[in-house]
Amino acid sequence: MRTSDAVSGAMAAALGAALGAALIVASADLSPLPRQVYGAGTFPKVVGGLLLLMGGLMVIKGLRQRQPWCRWTSKVAARPFLLTLAAVVASVVAYVWLTPVLGFPIVAFVLLSLLFRAYHRRGWARAMLTAVLATAVIWLLFAQLLHVPLEPGLLEQVLYP
Repeated sequence: MRTSDAVSGAMAAALGAALGAALIVASADLSPLPRQVYGAGTFPKVVGGLLLLMGGLMVIKGLRQRQPWCRWTSKVAARPFLLTLAAVVASVVAYVWLTPVLGFPIVAFVLLSLLFRAYHRRGWARAMLTAVLATAVIWLLFAQLLHVPLEPGLLEQVLYP
């Protein structure tokens, strides 16, 4: 089944509005970090706002295209769907168990490499390059810019000499 962008955008905008409103209320009394202009509630507010904005843009796009609200495109094969679902669940479980031991950079690189290779089938070199870039961007964004404590694990001496 394929839904119109108007339907998907409305759901994303509704989620963004509900999540954004709930997070703004819940995080209103969180104090900012020392020497920072933003606090613990900044990131959830940004995510809620972006969901609302992007959902609204999808609604506009979907309404302009005048697509049917939903249509059946083809049957979804059960085996690939279940394998994909199992891979994502196994990746989350592996991340939770292995990150405290090996650290974020190693675990993220390995899991992303495996997932990119399994889903895109374009070779190990491309999967590993994409995984390295994604891991580096995530590390820079969260650990360095937002000061989210990501476990360095085995690379602690390399990252923080």
